[in-house]
Formats: sequence, structure tokens, C-alpha cells
Amino acid sequence: MKITPIRKRKRVYQEIIEQIKTAVATGEVQPGDKLPSERALSEMLSVSRTSVKEALTVLKSSGVIHIKPGVGAFLVQESPQRLQVKLADLLQEKETSIVELIELRQAIEGDAAYYAAKRITSRQKENLQAVFERLVAIEEQGNVAVEEDYQFHLAIIEAANNPLMRDVMNLISDNMLRVLAKNQEASERNERFQGEIAEEHRNIYEAIINGKPQEARKAMWQHFQGVKQRHT
Repeated sequence: MKITPIRKRKRVYQEIIEQIKTAVATGEVQPGDKLPSERALSEMLSVSRTSVKEALTVLKSSGVIHIKPGVGAFLVQESPQRLQVKLADLLQEKETSIVELIELRQAIEGDAAYYAAKRITSRQKENLQAVFERLVAIEEQGNVAVEEDYQFHLAIIEAANNPLMRDVMNLISDNMLRVLAKNQEASERNERFQGEIAEEHRNIYEAIINGKPQEARKAMWQHFQGVKQRHT
């Protein structure tokens, strides 16, 4: 199996899958063949073992390989053509709709606001207040506070004191910005609704600062309902 080092660091697991797809297409690996070990793949591809493990996990869940504990990973016993189709499906970029992203954030951040109102520390309160004041200052100028809005939501996620929520927030936000970049009308609508957005942010902020979990969750939920209406 011929391997070339991977230079690109974005979506590394897909690069690994791409090389396996090429090896199947050229016949270098056949159905039933054992793949190199995690360590060997990591060294040959010049990537971390974490990236290799991620690629193998995706391949296993998609039915491309099966893993024998203590032995290794093997391509399943299917025709090369069928394996090619499965691998091609894994490499396709799926278009994410803005509504899907908003609804996911609504679910996660509604609970984040709830827990932030219950768990926020004194230092986190100070940080949230500072972030909120910067957000208000930008909004009062009639500008679209993209970065300040992100920092406000991130401060709430951090105040929920659940580290996994921040990881999810970062992932969703990257996708959100990419989708919004394709929708210029969304920015224009955002500018027209600045007063409405500012009120929603204040309701969230006050509920969290005043330690009212149920109100915080409701305010965040209503905020994302508004976001959905403004972007659809």
C-alpha cells in the first residue's frame, strides 16, 4: 500500500480515508486485507494517532472495516466497487442548513443558560458582565456585533461549567459562520432587527446574573426562535 505524507491539517481523517480509497481503487489493498496498524499509519501519513483513530472509527461505523481486538483493522469482504461507493459517500461534503444549526444551538444553549444561572462563579459573572457591556456598546452604535455576540454566547457556555459544551459550541459556530457567509441577506436582516436582538440578549443576561435558571432557559430559547425567523 503506497502512502504519501499528509500536509493538510484540516479534516485530517478525511485525508486518511481518501488515501485508503485510492489504495482500494488501484488494487493495492483488497477486500479482507489487513490495514497497517494505528502507529504505522500515523508514521507513514505524518499525522497524529488521534487522527488515525478518528478515521478508523468512521470507517468502522460506515461498514468499511471491521476491527479484531488485539489483531488489527481489516477491510470488509465486499467487492472493491461496493467499498468505493461507501468510501466516496464518506468523503462527500454534506450541506448543512442554517435552520438545522440554529435548532441544535437552541437545544444546547438553552440548557447552557439554565446551568449558567445555577453554577456561574463570581469571576464568570464579572466576565459575562464585561462581555455583555461590550456587546451592548456595539449594538447601540447600530452595528452588527458578530464577534461580541459570539463571545457573549461563549461566556454563557463557560458559565455552565461543562467543558464538553464549549467543544460543541466551537464546532457549531464554525459551521454557522460558513453557512452565513453564503447568505448575505441574513446580515442585512440582522442589521434591521438590532433592537429586537439587543432585548433578547438583555433578557438572557439578566436571568443568568439574577440566578433564575428557568427564565434563562426560556430567554435563550426565545432568542433562537427569533434568530430562526430572522434567517429564514
